[in-house]
Amino acid sequence: MNPHALTRRLLAAAAALLTAAGALAVTAPGAAAQEEATDSLLIATNQEVDTFNPFKRRFVITYNTSMMTYETLVRMGTDYEPVPGLATEWEESEDGLTWTFTIREGVEWSDGEPLTAQDVAYTYNLLIENQAIRDWNIDFAGNLVSAEAPDDTTFILTLAQPSPWDVLTREVFIVPEHIWSEFPDPSADDANQLPLVGSGPFQVTEYQTDEFIRLEANENYWDGAPGFDEIVFDYYAETDAAVAALEAGEVDIVNGLNPAQMEALEGQDGITVNNAQGRRYVSLTINYNSVTQDGTAFGNGHPALKDPVVRQAMHMAIDKAALVDRVLDGNGQPATSIIPEIFEQYHWDGGDSLLEFDIDAANALLDEAGYVRGDDGIRTMPGTGERLSFRFFQHADNTDYATVVQFVTEWWTELGLEIKPEAIEQGTLNDMAYLGEFDIAFSGWGVGPNPTEQLGMHTCAVLPTLTDGSERSSENNYCNTEFDRIHVRQKVESDPDARALLIKEQQRLLYEDTPVIYLYYQNVLEAYNSDKITGMVLQPSEGGMITGQQGYAWSYVTAQPAGAADDEGTPAWVWITVAAAAVVVIAGGVVFALRRRKTADERE
Repeated sequence: MNPHALTRRLLAAAAALLTAAGALAVTAPGAAAQEEATDSLLIATNQEVDTFNPFKRRFVITYNTSMMTYETLVRMGTDYEPVPGLATEWEESEDGLTWTFTIREGVEWSDGEPLTAQDVAYTYNLLIENQAIRDWNIDFAGNLVSAEAPDDTTFILTLAQPSPWDVLTREVFIVPEHIWSEFPDPSADDANQLPLVGSGPFQVTEYQTDEFIRLEANENYWDGAPGFDEIVFDYYAETDAAVAALEAGEVDIVNGLNPAQMEALEGQDGITVNNAQGRRYVSLTINYNSVTQDGTAFGNGHPALKDPVVRQAMHMAIDKAALVDRVLDGNGQPATSIIPEIFEQYHWDGGDSLLEFDIDAANALLDEAGYVRGDDGIRTMPGTGERLSFRFFQHADNTDYATVVQFVTEWWTELGLEIKPEAIEQGTLNDMAYLGEFDIAFSGWGVGPNPTEQLGMHTCAVLPTLTDGSERSSENNYCNTEFDRIHVRQKVESDPDARALLIKEQQRLLYEDTPVIYLYYQNVLEAYNSDKITGMVLQPSEGGMITGQQGYAWSYVTAQPAGAADDEGTPAWVWITVAAAAVVVIAGGVVFALRRRKTADERE
């Protein structure tokens, strides 16, 4: 019997529940838009949009706007379980190579056109046939063979190799064929034309650089109109300014807070704070291997960073526990790998391989490798005599990073390294990183319950083919054939425990090779105007986060203007939440169910 047969049956039952709940949500009265005023949910952001093209998304703000404008076949539930989205049910073939999805009937695009399986097939065929879109998403797209829609409600996806985890959890945002087929190049930023046409609960309608992004509610949304008439992401360059705006009632939700800001807001009338375990890591990426797939070197990284001994010594000379204690005030955990502790099934804790903070031992490593100190105390490379002088780039708008730089620079100076810190605007720093024009730089990504996408950013397959920095599928050009071999195995492994062991082995290799130094997993520190907002659903459902959700914007869609629910009966979000809870119970036996355990200016 196919090992996923039970999964299919359980999820089909879940689909029936969600479909019924969706019907209830449509008929359940939500927060009525006031004729004389607009109910606006105002969210602070410090990040500029890089693109509205969902195939190119990298920044968190891009992910958030894509997630609310477009929908996926399968949603990520409130406890990271797959639940029906545009697809009401799905079936996997016995050989795992063919997936058949039933597309929800009656769904319309925001311009009133019907959404059909042809739109789904068009979207997946962009991943197969458009070379640039395929390259950006190669770890997933490289396994796609064909995408077909034999009728309006049936979508058939064929794979080269079985990959059940990717099929149900990889977020492919479905785009409208009648709009996108008119673009001269769907891989370009033609998709930035506003208003965006999508099928999600909100649609991007207006954007002003350094000011705001406006998303209007989709009143005809198949799962029921959202409680707020619009969501506006308001731009604040500094978190202190966003906090002041929250206190003044000028913004409703703020995240990326530091402990001092949390403490200042806690207990204030009308403001509720939330401290939740996060799904993001903060890291230092090292420029040790800026090469294309054909071996062409580019960039100007320091040659000493190619030596794993140098990278390991630098790693050993960072006290991660001290950073969590002194920078985060304990609101986080020291990081060992790419997968945060919130996803404990796949998290690798280091075990016996874990390096202890030991500056003396780190110095001994460099001594043994022949990096001698010069008269000025700075080490030089054996053979060339080049000084170990490294550029250390940070995001200019992140005060936590500035503090980390101070500590790490002090520790590395004790190793005989010359460190040259520099604060750079985030967009410019990302451009420099992909051009290989740095030595050490801050990085950070959000990780989901299926870590394949993040792990795939460290495979040889995503090395760039060009040197102009335009290809951004690789984190920092890491390439290890053993890592790749395990990556292929874990993608097709159907047993969750066996797969977890493979994923942990991938993390061990990353740790030992040290292309990236993972610093910490930071808690989500956020606050909102509880006099104005009620009903927001968290992810995970218990003790979870408001901002930083994945797979569906549960918190923003379920948010209601305070008082509206009392006046107008049971809101739609109650039915959605009840259905989601039922799905969790049903999905308890599904292999995707995971045991549970920001920064706002990072990538998704």
